[in-house]
Amino acid sequence: MCTHQPSCPTADRPDREAARVVASHPEQGWSRLCNGTIVFDDTGELLPGGEIVPPHRPLLTLIPSQPEGPLPTGPARGQSIVAFAA
Repeated sequence: MCTHQPSCPTADRPDREAARVVASHPEQGWSRLCNGTIVFDDTGELLPGGEIVPPHRPLLTLIPSQPEGPLPTGPARGQSIVAFAA
């Protein structure tokens, strides 16, 4: 039974990963949460009843480091660069 205030979410709730860590073993790649869930560095989980939750890493979106096409060479003669803050 969780004695934290506010209480940690139970292992059957979607926000179970928000429970406090009560045992940490980073050298082995896992931690045990207050609700009995074991979370692994690869984002997989082992629930108290033995259910396995596969890793659920966020999808990686690749953003090109440089735009396609020719690189800008700077302002032409007589032009100035104006920047606006968002």
